[in-house]
Amino acid sequence: MILYGNELVKKIREEFDNAKSRIWIAVPFIGEWNVVKKIMGTKWITNNHLDFKIITDIRNEDFINSETIKQFLHKSSVKTLAGLHAKIYIIDNTVFITSANLTGTAFSRRYEICEYFTISSSHKIITVFNDWWNKSRKVDSTWKPSKKDKTKKSENEAGNISGLKKLWDLPQNPIKIKHFKDYQDSIVLYNHFKGLYESLNKRVFPSLPIFQEIDSFFNYLFHEHPNVPSLEYYKNPFRKISDKQRTHNLIKYHKEFEKWSKGKSENYRIENIKLIKSKLASTNIDNLKHSDLFDITRCFHCMNSMPINRTKFLNTKNNSITNIKLNWKDLLHNNYEDITTRMEKSKMVGFGKSAVQELISLYFPKDYPVINSNSNSGLKFFGYDIKTY
Repeated sequence: MILYGNELVKKIREEFDNAKSRIWIAVPFIGEWNVVKKIMGTKWITNNHLDFKIITDIRNEDFINSETIKQFLHKSSVKTLAGLHAKIYIIDNTVFITSANLTGTAFSRRYEICEYFTISSSHKIITVFNDWWNKSRKVDSTWKPSKKDKTKKSENEAGNISGLKKLWDLPQNPIKIKHFKDYQDSIVLYNHFKGLYESLNKRVFPSLPIFQEIDSFFNYLFHEHPNVPSLEYYKNPFRKISDKQRTHNLIKYHKEFEKWSKGKSENYRIENIKLIKSKLASTNIDNLKHSDLFDITRCFHCMNSMPINRTKFLNTKNNSITNIKLNWKDLLHNNYEDITTRMEKSKMVGFGKSAVQELISLYFPKDYPVINSNSNSGLKFFGYDIKTY
């Protein structure tokens, strides 16, 4: 099937949003991160089961955005193949062979065309991509263009576009994301750190989901360690260290975390997850009573540290039980909208950004980390450029 114009833009975004097992991309030009997220969406970011591969040609440094490469490297491997000119997108068993680079210019200002089809696992395109992947070399995590990174301004991506008018609209979220606009970027960083943490092969609390153990580790660095090393990064910029230094620091502080944890239990986290998943399951949430809300909010670190928010939230003059159920049903069980859109829509008195993120992490403990000032400070201590609030 031939696709072009808005048909191409919409179809490739639809496939990215529905990706389950594979995203393989070979393109010579890669645009700025915020634009790439419009083309690819963000649902793939939280899918930890994806086989994610990017092949490009970093010799085209004027037209490859270093921030986007950095984000891709946090997700998986990126490789460079000298002389790459093809533009191929393989998403699960769907293939787009096209003239369009992974740039906003290609998908909104140029007349691009695409051959779109489905394949079997033995299709020749799989053989070709694997052959190119094996011939490519890894892009180092410290890669930056040798010249000034021109792609920081999207108007300079993918060659001279002087006089080109916008032809097609890039996909957008149905509502403007304000409070959670950095959420998906944070997930990329958390997953990268999770990979490093798991590579140690030393679980301290093996009964916990990995993200919950990491949250315990970050809590240790922020509150319990004698020197509270991550505390200073609550307000300060992230620490600029190399990948080698990051790994060295992780090994060092993880050993201290192991010693501190002897004889301690974090089983309350498991109990919290069980309670949240039971009370707010799709089959039970309609039966939720106001008397259940205290038990649920007791599971949130943010409401235990700021009990005034619990008081505001539980006040029936601020939030009716009907409104709470509707908000939580949409947040946890609406599979038609991406997670950041659902989070942005969730508006209840006393149930702010930290509470929304914590609820997501407790109901989906294998997929989403606990994101708060403690944990973000921990990531900044380990050299990740992330915001605290």
